[in-house]
Amino acid sequence: MRFRNTIIVLVLAALVGAYAYYSAYNQKPEVAQKVLNIQPSDIAKIELKYPDREIELERPKGGDWKMVKPIGADADQTTANNLARAIADATVTKTLDETPTDLSPFGLAKPATVVTVTTYDGKQLPGIEVGKTTPIGFSAYIKTTEKPAIMLTSSAFPAGMNKTVDQLRSRDLMTFKVDDITKVIINKDNGQTIEIDRDGDKWRIVKPGNYLADPTQVRQLLSTLVNAKVADFIGDAPSSVTQYGLEKPHLTVTVYGKGAASESLLFGFKQSEQGKDGIYVRRGERTPVYTVHQWVVGSLDRSVLDLRDKTVFSFQSSDVDSAAVKVGSDQFTLKRSAGGKWDITQGGKTVEADVAVVERFLDELRDLKGVSIVADPMPSPVPFGLDQPAIAVTLMGKDGKNIGTVKLSKITVKPTGAPEPGSAAGPRTEYYADSSAGTAVYSISDFSFSQLNKPSAVFHTRSEATPAATPQKK
Repeated sequence: MRFRNTIIVLVLAALVGAYAYYSAYNQKPEVAQKVLNIQPSDIAKIELKYPDREIELERPKGGDWKMVKPIGADADQTTANNLARAIADATVTKTLDETPTDLSPFGLAKPATVVTVTTYDGKQLPGIEVGKTTPIGFSAYIKTTEKPAIMLTSSAFPAGMNKTVDQLRSRDLMTFKVDDITKVIINKDNGQTIEIDRDGDKWRIVKPGNYLADPTQVRQLLSTLVNAKVADFIGDAPSSVTQYGLEKPHLTVTVYGKGAASESLLFGFKQSEQGKDGIYVRRGERTPVYTVHQWVVGSLDRSVLDLRDKTVFSFQSSDVDSAAVKVGSDQFTLKRSAGGKWDITQGGKTVEADVAVVERFLDELRDLKGVSIVADPMPSPVPFGLDQPAIAVTLMGKDGKNIGTVKLSKITVKPTGAPEPGSAAGPRTEYYADSSAGTAVYSISDFSFSQLNKPSAVFHTRSEATPAATPQKK
């Protein structure tokens, strides 16, 4: 009996499986179609209605997106374009019910979002009402405002339509591009002002003194400024900015472009809320208060020494006729000779020098840059070892005039207290340089020092020994 019942169950299961296979095989899948027949580039306006808020974005043809509701603000172009693309690309994967009697089970009685778009020709398309996601699978329930039919779309669609004002607002603080800027002024709350002006393809500090600026440092400062992003939106129309430290800002950075157009960023207090570490900031020409990450302020709060050009001694290698070189106790002179050659003189003896080595040495000296300007003026050469330099080079011109002298030192510094976390214990080696062209002392890298730490033997020509003739066999 049991065997017969088992046979019956197996036969029934086979019949049910065969029917399911037949139905699935012969049922034509529903062809996916777009919810709205529109291209992203045709969308001029997007309206997002939620139970607790409404957001509207608009753009002129060929222009940028603007937020017009609930506030007037620039929109984040990438986010707005992605939103328009998601709306235009939304597809119906299946129609569940053409005439539903109850929308509640699908979350469509009170939709989470109603998305409405308007084209550039003024046509408003049916709104897309967004409901719940399906219990299983990767779909979500939607319907349009013109038809009762309940349809399925990708489960990513509801999340893509669920936007806040802050998510859609532009987080750019400046509209200038780096190459548009012709002047930057840094004002600090201690009364110090630094002004840097573009001088052709170079930058020059004109306040508080007149110095050539370090192009890399200026470029980094301007890049930080124009690429700074809002971390948090604090208030669009605060009654007072005193609580943010923006009435008397710690730092104000102003940039100028063509036609005297300017934009300023004012930096105030650090956020005091638990878990917050941003710095309050506002555009000098605008009311809203934002925050930026601390590193932004750290990158902009520079000193004159930070921003100055760190070339130790500027000269043209072609102007040099001779160089008196002292490397430790080794002293010698390099001098041009006829035919583009160089001679080396030491101990009253003159021989031909290696031209490539001499010219590379002069180029290294010309290109010598400090890692930082330690002080200007240098209070005393003694702490830096420059009273007894390890390397000294005095350059003379073709007319016999002194071009200038560069000195380099190498000193060992013993730690005076407990080493800082992460730093090596024990003595450390430091390298410094100065020149007769100015009063500054520069810290330099060990690599820069090694490139100029060349004794006289390095400059001598090296003639290859002539190999002995191979005896001929008789």
